[in-house]
Amino acid sequence: MWLRASHVLLASVAALLSAAVSAEECPTKEIDYVMTGRLEIRDTPMGRGDGTYPIGPGRTVLRFEGSSVKMLAYTMHESFTIRKRTVFWTTTVTTTTDSAATPDACSVVAEGDVIGHTVRWRTPVRGYHTDGVLTCSGSFCGDFGVPPPGESQLHIPPAPQKLSDFVFSPDWKTFTMAKTPGVKTEMPKQSSAVSTSGREVRRTCVSPKPC
Repeated sequence: MWLRASHVLLASVAALLSAAVSAEECPTKEIDYVMTGRLEIRDTPMGRGDGTYPIGPGRTVLRFEGSSVKMLAYTMHESFTIRKRTVFWTTTVTTTTDSAATPDACSVVAEGDVIGHTVRWRTPVRGYHTDGVLTCSGSFCGDFGVPPPGESQLHIPPAPQKLSDFVFSPDWKTFTMAKTPGVKTEMPKQSSAVSTSGREVRRTCVSPKPC
């Protein structure tokens, strides 16, 4: 019994020493997360398009170095359909878009701080933009801020996008972000907010070059 306990103790010590050595050997790491989200839409014409819709997949890459974090990428795919019907009319709008941040000369799109298991963003995401297609069919297409009939292009130009905190699990393999206000547009007429969750898919030890 004592011998078994000794083996367990030695194994535990070895694991702790291994973790300490790994931390020293990898002071800077990049973690790639795949994301899903929920898009909340409000302020549509007569509230007919208001609702919450699943979006994704998305991706973000975070570089951790001590208590600071740099976001190197942020993308999100959105594909959903709003279909509203009354006694007198039916309108269907399908949105298919991709949103992405714009990196600076150092390949960074946002910077933040690690506080416990939370990343608090000091800067907004740089140059966040959306491009895609809207397809409308039905009675209200082209009226009251509803997209025109048929297929039309959607382009939301680059602008800073503030993010809520990323709250991580103890092992940093998953995170959630509470609802964050997005952009307000006139065509289509709506305001939006996004919440997301992420799951680690890759972790790499890096030696970033000074920029």
